Amino acid sequence: MLNCLKESFKLTNKYIILATPLILFSLLSSLYILFSFRGDLINMLTALVLFVFMLAAFLSGWAYMLKLAVPDSQSEDPNLLIKEFPAGVGEYFLPALGLLLNVFVLSVLFMIAVYFAGMKLIGDVGISASALQSAFESTETLKNFLISLPKEQVLKLNLWNLLILAAMGVEYFLLMFHLPAVVFKSGNPFKAFFISLKDLFSKAFFKNLALYLLLFFSYAVLSILTTIFSVNVITHFIFTLINFYYLVFVAVLVFNYYYVNFIKIGGKFDETV
Repeated sequence: MLNCLKESFKLTNKYIILATPLILFSLLSSLYILFSFRGDLINMLTALVLFVFMLAAFLSGWAYMLKLAVPDSQSEDPNLLIKEFPAGVGEYFLPALGLLLNVFVLSVLFMIAVYFAGMKLIGDVGISASALQSAFESTETLKNFLISLPKEQVLKLNLWNLLILAAMGVEYFLLMFHLPAVVFKSGNPFKAFFISLKDLFSKAFFKNLALYLLLFFSYAVLSILTTIFSVNVITHFIFTLINFYYLVFVAVLVFNYYYVNFIKIGGKFDETV
């Protein structure tokens, strides 16, 4: 694991051009959401569909760049990797759409499971949707709203939050190898999902879990630090750059880990489900 971390840091620094598509997509998607998600239901649905296509295009091109960067072909000019982005979109756009469909279906299943488990184990909080919506109008309003709640409702809210966080953690763990499996093993996103689960729950399960926990807690620490230190324009800009670097490193780390542990060894792809 330590060697994989060191190698991933080296690859991230060498192929820092990987940050370019991520930054551009973050900027363009933010502007798109700001100006497009308005109007009636038809316009909103159309904007949502187009955003999904944008996301699929980004994931397909970026994943292909990661696939080429991880084996480290000792390219004389690592910045030339950006030229491979369009080729990745052409090759993996449809698989990326399928991957997003898998994520959507899995998220819906987890939402249903969380709802029924929460209602059975925790119970209804007793807060109307309108009251909850009004509470989120501002930070001060939310603070006063939480203070006004009795201890029993606060306890239930905390338990619901823990349940939702736990469910999200399990879902993200199940999806950790999905994108690498698509570009390394099978262009069929549905088959790739089951392959990724096989690899996830293989003999290297505890090693995979250690990787996920490392990513989970490192992201939590970075999020806390970002919230604390982003108090002015300068520190906000610095931590924005740190977050982009961290996201690139995480992507490289996951792809590199998957390549080393499930692709490189044996000299051939393992597509057995």
